[in-house]
Order: sequence, then structure tokens, then C-alpha cells
Amino acid sequence: MAVQEILQSALFEGLPRVIGLPSCHPERPEYRKTPLAEVCVPEELPPYLLLGRLDRASFRCAVDEWSARWVGVAPGTRVEAKYERAAQRLQLSQAWRGVDGGRSFVPTDDLVRGVQMLYLRFPEAWDCAIAAGLESAYRLKYVPQQPDQQGFTGLPDGAFKTICVPVPVARLATMHECFANLRVDPELAVPADGRLEPRISAVNHVTGRGPRWTEQPGRLFAASFDANGLLPLGLPQLEHAPNGTSAWTVRRLVYLAFIQVPFAGVEFFVERLAEHGLIRRRTAEEEREPGVEFDAFLAPCAIDLQGSTAAWMDAQGVRRVFYQLNSAEELAAGGVERMIEASAQTDDEARELIRQAVLVSVRQRNWLGRLATCRTSRAREYPRR
Repeated sequence: MAVQEILQSALFEGLPRVIGLPSCHPERPEYRKTPLAEVCVPEELPPYLLLGRLDRASFRCAVDEWSARWVGVAPGTRVEAKYERAAQRLQLSQAWRGVDGGRSFVPTDDLVRGVQMLYLRFPEAWDCAIAAGLESAYRLKYVPQQPDQQGFTGLPDGAFKTICVPVPVARLATMHECFANLRVDPELAVPADGRLEPRISAVNHVTGRGPRWTEQPGRLFAASFDANGLLPLGLPQLEHAPNGTSAWTVRRLVYLAFIQVPFAGVEFFVERLAEHGLIRRRTAEEEREPGVEFDAFLAPCAIDLQGSTAAWMDAQGVRRVFYQLNSAEELAAGGVERMIEASAQTDDEARELIRQAVLVSVRQRNWLGRLATCRTSRAREYPRR
């Protein structure tokens, strides 16, 4: 079943298919692009490049070459450039938190070309380093870029990543508020755009490993509804795997926030989302909290447009979460229209769409309450003999 079919059903009618989030753009000095061979003063270089701000004191200029360094907020984070005028050759190197990110040597008079060569493939060592830090501090799954996935690199912000956050209906307004605050955050150093879209998901509760109530279909249905704010897509089903294990599976429609952010800003945005309770921190009590069904995940840029599915099991092997990011039809269409629709929304329009989503949730809760009342009345009228 596709998302569009679900949204056309009676119980989900009126649920918005996309909700835009406020765009975040840091204040930066104006930069007028200058051919690299003509650079003579630091003002002719980008004030921000890939990982940090230009260290004006590092700029060196001679007749035959110039060099400069850009420094990030995190220790050991820098980009270094050297340009040889006669050979028209640009050298770039980068490091993030002391981890080498590669270098490029390109015959060019255009900084864009050098950056593109630097990110032909996102540095694998950076994926490993940031994954370890984020996964140990937050309830978050880091998904490294695969060889068959396309990356996105821009100037001056470099490689982008996508932060994906499952958001219950009751927290949609909090997500919008978080981005409204980020837009005026004095520590904002990189741009970001985001949107919310309902996506089909499944949660597998492995039998014999979790709490007993997870093997009771009625309680599992109710718990999913209470946590997510939208009715599950049918009653939980007992499914069996070829290896002999079994699991009670809840299928649901959940809003995912897709947030496109440069790699240099990933830690900052994850922390701000955690401050709003949208990404959970690791704690000693986390086993008492909801499971992986509301853990965030961080993936290559535009995974929301080029990815088909995402899935992983929790560390205890108790629950597995699955997301259908795109159907075959959505992958073929590209999804650009959803991005355009989200970016065209005003803040007031987005808030109204959030209100509509909440009304759908309330309508579903009222429907379920009437159904339960009806069944109770019937049970009293026709008691079992």
C-alpha cells in the first residue's frame, strides 16, 4: 500500500502529505567570486569554506602563489588551500576533528572544481569517526554512504547529510518551533532545510525477548497509537522468519523529518534537536524508554529522494524498525515536487497543516473510542454463556 492510498482512506483523510520547516541561513559576509589566479587579498576568498571560517591571519600571497586556511569550531578541523599561478594548480586538503579527509590536486582556476574532486567520495574515515560519537551519545543510527549512492557537494558548504527524525503527531509543532529557533540561533554556522512527510514504517517485536505485552495484539495496537498519534495500519500480525524466529509486527504511518545539513553542522543540529527532545540522548535508564521506533537516523544526502528503505535492529535484538522511504513510483518521479511544495509554504501555512494533522489524530482517537464503547455495549447486551 502506498502513502497516497492511505491518505485517501477515510480515517486518514486530511492528513498533510508534506509540511515545510523554516529554512535556516547563517549571516555571512558577502563574497564576490574571483578567479583564483587573481586572488591577492583575503577578501577575494570565501569567508566560509567546507568546514569553517577563513583565518585571515593565515593568508599568504606571493607573485607565484597564495595559500590560506579555514578553521572550524571543532578542534582539529580545518581546510587548507594553495594555488600556483603559473601552473594554475589548486591544492586542497581537509581534516575534521583531526581525522584526515583527503586532498585534491586540480589544474583549475575555479574553486568549485577543486571541491568537487575533494568529495568524489565522502571520506570513509569521517563516517566512522562521527558515527561512533553520535551513536554513543544519542539514540541515533548512523548510515554511511554506499558506493551506489549519490552525494551532494555545494560551495561553500561542502558535503551534505540528511538527518531523519520520526516525529509523533503531538511533537510536530515542537519540530517546527525548533527550526524557527534555529533560524535566529547566534551559533548557527551552516544552512539547513527540512520538511515533514508521512512514511510507511513497520516495527517487529521479536517474540520471547521483549515485555510480554508486546505479544498481545490489542495492547501493541494501543501502545503504537498512543506513542505515534496515528492509528496503526491494521492489527499487529505474527510473522515467522526462515531462521525460526518470529515477531509481532506493527505497521504504521509516521511523520519523518528530512533535514538536509552540511556535514560540518551535523553535530550542532543533532544537539539542538536533542535539546527540544526530538532526538533522545543515551541514558542509563534508556531501556525503560520507547524502543528504536522513535530513534533518529542519519544518512547520505537526499536519502529521502534516492533511498528505497532503511531498517535496523536494536542492540538487544528485541525490536527491529523498518521505513519505506520511497516506493518504486516515487523513486521514478524523483520527489522534487515535494521539496518545492514544502519550500513554498509560509510559516503560517505550515502551522495550519500541523493543526490539520492533529485534528486527524483527534478524529481517529474519537473513532476508536466510539468503537470500543460500541463493543462494550454489545458485550453487555449479549453476554457470553
